Amino acid sequence: MASIEKEVTKFWWNIYGTCFAGTHFTKKNALFMSTGNNIPSGSVFTLKKNILSKIVDKSLIFKYATLEKLENFPKIKDASLTATPPCNSEYSFTNSTAIDVYGKLIDGTNIGKINAELQTMLKKSKTLKINISEWGIDYIEEGSLELFLQKQLAKKDATILKITDGEHYIATEGICIKGMSFSYELDKEVVQKIKAIYEDNSAKFIEFGVTINISSETSLTTDFEYKEKFYPFLKFRKIKTDGNIKGMIKGLETSRVILEDIDIYDEF
Repeated sequence: MASIEKEVTKFWWNIYGTCFAGTHFTKKNALFMSTGNNIPSGSVFTLKKNILSKIVDKSLIFKYATLEKLENFPKIKDASLTATPPCNSEYSFTNSTAIDVYGKLIDGTNIGKINAELQTMLKKSKTLKINISEWGIDYIEEGSLELFLQKQLAKKDATILKITDGEHYIATEGICIKGMSFSYELDKEVVQKIKAIYEDNSAKFIEFGVTINISSETSLTTDFEYKEKFYPFLKFRKIKTDGNIKGMIKGLETSRVILEDIDIYDEF
């Protein structure tokens, strides 16, 4: 299982190189999260390392949806982008590990919730073409966040006391995908079965934002419109306190909060 997760991570960093190069997410400051992550920037995690300083556990502590309920917590900003030209990547699956990687990709698309048999059929694809048609970057303004944390720390807010203990990391940016499509090469008989499933479950496909287009006897495309943004990558900063400052709130002394660069390595 661990080896499959490494291959999935490698797979997505390869997509990053094709689709998102220039966004300044690197294997040192960002992590591939999962094939179905919908946790955005502005969320707080613990990132546990092994003795070789590799991240071995990503544990969510507070979602942004929880933290934004705190008065004056900075809002996520959206730097919307569209893939122009569209991002296209092609992969051939010739061994069992590659098929497992592809299976993980399909598992994150809600196809299985519509029809489990269809999910199994699509995993038999000989070639997969990925097209990411719409994506963007969500981010939280770091200066505003540091100021907010300092003010709340001075007030001894329980949530802020917890996340400023030196053991927590905040996702300050996230690459989000709003729409993508997969094109498959399959046997003729499989395509005919998929066509029948699609026609018999059309209402469910609409509900889950999935469209299937059959372009030939052996080719089809599935288009996915995510109801919740899919975040494959998050960029992190460590929340730290450094020294004391006075006068933040009515003369109270509090620690200065800083967001520190991190040096991790997303291993695969």
